[in-house]
Amino acid sequence: MSVRSLPREYRISSGRAVLVAGAVVVATAAALLPLWTDEDMSGPVRWTASLVVLALFAWLAAGAVRASTTADLRGIRVRGLVRVRRMSWREIQDIRVEADHGAAVQQGAPRLFTYAYGANGRRMQLKHLDDNTVDLEGELALLLTAWVELRGADWTESARVTRRIERGEARRMAVMTGLSWAMAAFFPLVVLSLLPLFGDVPEPLATLLSPGVLFGLGGPGVWVIGSVIAYRRLV
Repeated sequence: MSVRSLPREYRISSGRAVLVAGAVVVATAAALLPLWTDEDMSGPVRWTASLVVLALFAWLAAGAVRASTTADLRGIRVRGLVRVRRMSWREIQDIRVEADHGAAVQQGAPRLFTYAYGANGRRMQLKHLDDNTVDLEGELALLLTAWVELRGADWTESARVTRRIERGEARRMAVMTGLSWAMAAFFPLVVLSLLPLFGDVPEPLATLLSPGVLFGLGGPGVWVIGSVIAYRRLV
């Protein structure tokens, strides 16, 4: 992106804005229904609670529509639900596209999101800069060009921050790997929980094979073990 192309702003698409509005209407109606069907609730309490619910959902809807990412000569500004975050071009250490591994179970959800990493190695999501809203490949190329042009000729990459970024990405990948381990272990855990029903099992072992222990401790345990093993392999 040459400086002549700035500023650029990324906002929610019209289609997604309609979906957000519809979801807010449905959620508001669902929240108000118990208030207006409760015959024991007094009128002032009902009206006060209703106004609070309406104000809350109106604020959430307005925040979702107002959220945006702006790139200008000074840097990148992200307006979220409750605050605005800024990052100058000089303090940006990297801009990356990363996959959302949970998008597979959300129909129509973005699969790829963009993040800017600051001088402390922490990432900031660039809202609405995703594969559902924009031409992500083209916009990323423009942002990277702007970053190179505007970060300053004396900008240098920090090996310490880069290492921190890599470790953060490895942690996120490890957590998702651990989750896949836990999901894969679900059926074996079910089989183990049924063993006491089909034979004599010693009392200590029967306690370990109880559903509460298997799914309360076994499932999370598999998740933790899988995450640790995956993280050690990645780093």
